Amino acid sequence: MRLVHEKDKEQVVDILLKQRSLYIMKNTARYEFTHEILGSAYSKFGDQIIPRGRRISVICRNGPDDNIVN
Repeated sequence: MRLVHEKDKEQVVDILLKQRSLYIMKNTARYEFTHEILGSAYSKFGDQIIPRGRRISVICRNGPDDNIVN
């Protein structure tokens, strides 16, 4: 998975999500970064090629925090 800051595209974070992973995004990661699953040609973590297969995503969202200013 790759996170890219919405305003500063130079800020990129790659994260290895293994099978059956659970991750929770909140605060800055949720509201200021895009999150994407890389295509097969780019599916690498460091020098390791990550094989792609079937993926199931379950997304649960709550309303935005009233204390966050856009």
